[in-house]
Amino acid sequence: MQRPNADLESLTRALDLHSLRILSAIERTGSISGAARDLGYSQPAITQHLQRLEARIGAQLVNRTGRAARLSPAGQLLARHTPRIEASLTAAAAELAEVLGRRADSLRIAAFPSALAGVVAPLLARLDLEAPDVDIDIVEADTDQALALVRDGRADIAVLSTPAGAHAHASHVRREGLRSSFLFADDVLAVVPASFRGDPGAAEALGDAAPGGASASTVAGGSRVGIEALADLPWIGGAATCTAQAADAATARGIAHTVAFEVTTPQAALALVDRGRGVAFLSTTALHSVALPEGVRVLGLAPRIRRRVLAVSLAESASIPAIADALRLLAGRPAVAPALLTLITPMHPVSHSHRTRLSSAPFRTAFGAPATTTPHLELETADMPSTTLTRGARAGAAAAGVLLLAACTAGSPADAPAVDSGAEIDSITVALPGSLSNLYVGQESGILNYYIASITQEGLVSVDADGKLQPGLAESWTQPDDVTYVYELRDDAEFQDGTPVTADDVVFSLEQARDETSSPGLSYYLGGVDTVEKTGDHEVTITLAAPDAAFAANMSTGGAAFITSKAFWEANDGAVGTSSSLLLGSGPYEVTEFVPDSHVSFDRVDTWWGELPKVKHIDVQFIPDESTRLLAAQKGDVDVAFNVPLAQSTQWENLDGMRVDYVNDLSYVGLYFNTAIEPFDDPKVREAFAHSVDRDAIVDKLLRGHGEAATAIATPESLGSVYSADEARDLLAETPQWDFDLDAAKAALAASDHPDGFETEILTPNTGPQLGTAAQSLAENLAKIGITLTVREVPIEEWLASLEPDAEYGVGMMWYFSTLGDPAEVSSYMLGADNVSNYANPEIDDLFAQAGAESDPATRIDLLLEAEKLQAEDVINVPLWWGQSATAFADDLGMDDYSSFAFISAWPTTLYRIAG
Repeated sequence: MQRPNADLESLTRALDLHSLRILSAIERTGSISGAARDLGYSQPAITQHLQRLEARIGAQLVNRTGRAARLSPAGQLLARHTPRIEASLTAAAAELAEVLGRRADSLRIAAFPSALAGVVAPLLARLDLEAPDVDIDIVEADTDQALALVRDGRADIAVLSTPAGAHAHASHVRREGLRSSFLFADDVLAVVPASFRGDPGAAEALGDAAPGGASASTVAGGSRVGIEALADLPWIGGAATCTAQAADAATARGIAHTVAFEVTTPQAALALVDRGRGVAFLSTTALHSVALPEGVRVLGLAPRIRRRVLAVSLAESASIPAIADALRLLAGRPAVAPALLTLITPMHPVSHSHRTRLSSAPFRTAFGAPATTTPHLELETADMPSTTLTRGARAGAAAAGVLLLAACTAGSPADAPAVDSGAEIDSITVALPGSLSNLYVGQESGILNYYIASITQEGLVSVDADGKLQPGLAESWTQPDDVTYVYELRDDAEFQDGTPVTADDVVFSLEQARDETSSPGLSYYLGGVDTVEKTGDHEVTITLAAPDAAFAANMSTGGAAFITSKAFWEANDGAVGTSSSLLLGSGPYEVTEFVPDSHVSFDRVDTWWGELPKVKHIDVQFIPDESTRLLAAQKGDVDVAFNVPLAQSTQWENLDGMRVDYVNDLSYVGLYFNTAIEPFDDPKVREAFAHSVDRDAIVDKLLRGHGEAATAIATPESLGSVYSADEARDLLAETPQWDFDLDAAKAALAASDHPDGFETEILTPNTGPQLGTAAQSLAENLAKIGITLTVREVPIEEWLASLEPDAEYGVGMMWYFSTLGDPAEVSSYMLGADNVSNYANPEIDDLFAQAGAESDPATRIDLLLEAEKLQAEDVINVPLWWGQSATAFADDLGMDDYSSFAFISAWPTTLYRIAG
């Protein structure tokens, strides 16, 4: 064994953390006395320590000149490494403390002024709940100052903003040993005096902009104005504003302007505008927490000006528990201030519901999609068999349509149906592969939330095992025309508190679901709704702004309808779904206890209009760790376990007393490219990536037969209303394909504007290890053609945050689960308005518009497949696989009609005890 260089060993032994801290303090303060004060030591003690270190190293580290001291090149080198060394040691100590049961954390955050109220304050509230023992220090700093604090080890996280087009930032901070996490994108808005009317030729009215009122939420509409129309007004600048970014945009367009004032708070800027002193440029984040004076108006800008908000930390410190928790929670915040949506929505479509959906459900997450679909971008968890990487999971099951396996007993032939004993079941325990912090889907919309909320709440309609709509709270419904839906409510429906379900309750619930403030996780899906009205004692009529062939399914608990009592909502001031307020619905079970991130319990009620279910009590345990979940099953403590991890499927299958049933899960996994970011604006670069993907190898080795290579974004099952599985596959295979061919990949890269290759990064969610493994496989292939792809696993919240058009990542991994199986659901999210690829194709827009209004299923599918072909020719998305998920059941527990849609309606009503 070769020994390290002896001199290197001696230098390593000479270094200690205390010495490095002294050097860092001298560099920071500029003197030995200053370093002594900073560290709390006497000056002689610091001097002696330095002399001993210099003797051990054999080099001068500090140059003393009078009262000042400057580090030598060797000293500067060591000081530069100090923060990262200290961060690594702190991370190790934090992990050790956790193992020893002694966890005690601190957190230092530096943030730009407007982020303190809009970003950091909500974080503190959440940290108080999740980590009450963490000591937190906050400092206000601009971007450069905040970064310097993190580099020097004086802050753990810097919250900063950069212009939306400054994509070089990520690679720059990586080179400095920092880690950058995209949080959200922010609009820059112009705040003008109420009397301002601007140049009619430069402004495009999108609504009647009213004076400000008491708060931003009172503004009923907005206008968009060209920045040139504001040039004659004095501009109000300063650190609390976005005026510098507006000035850069003006300068780039040759527009002269004058910054007449400098302020340090948004309130000061608003006060000057209120007095007619000029225009202020503020972000939605800044406006979120301030009251708008009566004398101002808020205008959007044309063209739109955006900025990105990031969190930066030392790469080595990202694993320290308090810092990791803070980064995760920062990424999970809504991207747009709810109070401003009445302003922004008329100006720009907003699609960030996917981020609210997942924040605490490490399972599958729902995402926003164009209003013409019923999109649920769902994210699977590490505990989902082939869902995580799910491209191929649909192979075997798609051929059979839907697998109905849960009715088979362990050890029985697959064709031997189980027999319902008719016995009641006192209690079942369900293991959830994730954690919930809120039960109301409007506030937290991961697929796990859907599964749990559907136990106790109902929609107007329900979804059966084949994905077809069935009566729910509405015993019937009609569609008099393309945009009108009339629902006749049951007259015997009651909430779990015994009060009747009324048309007023339904209207109220849907209006709350439409409201971004109340229900950020649902509002996007109801964006196409014009009115919701009570039209009879037991009748509700919904009118759409435009035809939407997929709307009807949204009125289920697989969509956006979770009906509750208006009186219950108001009694709890809308703070429903918490441990104190719980949920109230009309379903067969009431919530009896909820401990966030621990468990939720349900008891059967006799108020439900349907047949009494056999299970009396349901205990849902949140067990994110897959090994812990398996151990619980081995002990016999689990009756149902969602999303058995693919890597553990054999162990689960071999458990005594349990069986594992697989089903195609309507999921899609694929690469996507952000065409606004170099070098992915180059089609040849995208082509090189597409040819470097070995889909078949991923499916064979990674999915272990529980999946299939995808040929398109749409899944075979989503075409099931018209075509058989085999017919659907044939149609989808007509989409242009990019086969695995490294020679072709090399040729494409050589023909690009980056023939010598480049470095880039891709994020994968920590809840989906298969995605990370697939990305690593791609990275190995890309390395052979000269491209370095760094794969970084991040918390699911951060991964979700990255799925925005303004994010800083040029290539990404999409992981989408469809709850309703509509053929337009996934592709319209991937290709529609504000898509993550920044891809604009008028032909595709027209095809989606036609498909939204088309009532004939076959014609609609033809239109959608044509859109798929167009995007494939431009290499915007590279399909990887369609997936399959697995559920473990106790051998004596049966389930009627186990399918892809099994868990999005009142699924416990289908459970029974197997005879024998």
